[in-house]
Amino acid sequence: MRVGINSRLMFALLVAMTLSSGCYDQRSGESFYTESVSEEERPGQEADYREVPYSQLLYSKTAPDFTWEYRTEEHLDPEIEKLYEDGIHLAPGGWVLKETDEEFYMLISGGFLPTSKGFRITSIQMAGEQKGNDKNHLYITLEPHQGDGTKDYPGDASITSLISIPKSGLPAGAAIDGVSMNGVE
Repeated sequence: MRVGINSRLMFALLVAMTLSSGCYDQRSGESFYTESVSEEERPGQEADYREVPYSQLLYSKTAPDFTWEYRTEEHLDPEIEKLYEDGIHLAPGGWVLKETDEEFYMLISGGFLPTSKGFRITSIQMAGEQKGNDKNHLYITLEPHQGDGTKDYPGDASITSLISIPKSGLPAGAAIDGVSMNGVE
């Protein structure tokens, strides 16, 4: 059965509304809703935050008339690529698509922006001490970035990135239970 883009968009909106209403119990391997916070709002500012290493695998701009994509990884696991393609219209935020024994695969969405605009990830951090509200919480900072490759394309596009985060780069025993993102609106 083929589902049109409008049906997928409606489904994504329904999921986003459900997640934001608090009526969702996260289970292992499922995506979760993210929130936007500023640096000043970060709980426990005295905590030791450390940079989390990541690799960008894909960066894409998807509109009804075109898809523009930059790949740093030519041969992705087909399941991860399908999860990414299914999630390109998710609300702005960070979404865990899949967890493996070695890493987390995440979709980072900047939302719908003019096709000439985009974003760049400037940092991903996590509290080193892993206690209280900061336990297993990622803080992602983006900055606006002009896209020369799509400056002549009309309209808006969904701007997304697929990244992988090695579990070895997280504090000992940490998982990803929450994500806060800021920097692109």
